[in-house]
Amino acid sequence: MIKKLFLLVTVLVLSSALVGCSGSNKDKIVLNVLNYGEYIDMDLLDEFENKFDVKINYEIYPTPEDMYTKVKSGATNYDLIISSDYMIEKLYNEGLLIEFDMDLLPNYQSERFDPNLQALRDELFTNNQKYNVPYFFGTLGIMYNEAKPGVKELVETHEWAVFFDRSIVGNNISVGMYDSSRDAIAAAALYLGFSLNTTSDQEFQAMEQALTNMNYDMYGTDDLKRKVAEQNLDIALVYSGDFFDQLYGTMEDDLEITFNMHVPDVNNIWFDGMVIPATSRNVELAHAFINFMIDEENAFENAAYVGYCPTITTVFARLAADEDYAEIIEEYPYYPVRDVETFQGEVYRDLGPEIYQKMELLFQRSKS
Repeated sequence: MIKKLFLLVTVLVLSSALVGCSGSNKDKIVLNVLNYGEYIDMDLLDEFENKFDVKINYEIYPTPEDMYTKVKSGATNYDLIISSDYMIEKLYNEGLLIEFDMDLLPNYQSERFDPNLQALRDELFTNNQKYNVPYFFGTLGIMYNEAKPGVKELVETHEWAVFFDRSIVGNNISVGMYDSSRDAIAAAALYLGFSLNTTSDQEFQAMEQALTNMNYDMYGTDDLKRKVAEQNLDIALVYSGDFFDQLYGTMEDDLEITFNMHVPDVNNIWFDGMVIPATSRNVELAHAFINFMIDEENAFENAAYVGYCPTITTVFARLAADEDYAEIIEEYPYYPVRDVETFQGEVYRDLGPEIYQKMELLFQRSKS
């Protein structure tokens, strides 16, 4: 049975916070961990606390940009962060990451990680492997209402064009765009054949025009997946993780699955990683946490709970052989690289504050 229970995460986070206030923990070393919400098996945090006789202060954030703001504010000395590829690169570029002591990470051998991910990961920045350990990975995708006639064929035939050409889509099919400048502009770049990391003014103008022309029925983030699942939206840009969140929730509620996701070969491929920020006051303990999380048993338990594609090859193989996951992995685009011969994945890069500001202004103009 898939373990992802959304409400349980909130309850456990609150319970953990209450335990942290008790007298039994007041003298323990505290490991400050910063992560996305609903993105770890909380039982593993309890196991780590018990094994190392420490207390974990677990904080969550909604977007990589929010994570960056938290770290830069200096309000908390975070010991370990789980975040996205381009934001890890940004932290590295600003000298905010600590290089690993490999002697403290016996479970970290590069050959354990997916080779298709390794090739993309090595492009991120020099000595990437000395600063981050891959956590989960996936792609952007086109989530669609499979119950509406013709939508599946439309998405699979025209791919990214469904977000930018109303003459193809028609007026009776509703389209939702991710309310994020980085992702909306990425979709436009994929449609127009540009690099996801372009800084060309001419290409920015073309992408703005593509976004402006469409007149989307909805902008959203997490709500996009729910609208498609409810059949109140026909097509939406989502992350693969969004899709699987919705899929697992629908399965757990024993509801009919009326949606699916198409993953074009020309795509963004994302990976999240575990890093030790320069703010860490418990560097050895942070190493121990990373080493604990990539132990095969723990990594398997975490992947089974979170539901995203693991980066460790043996963990993926175990999930593929598991009766609860085998059908999902076979039927849905769980593994990001379906065909190594045709897949053209590109990771987001840190483009600097001036480009991000330009992207944000471009996106806001296209919406207005």
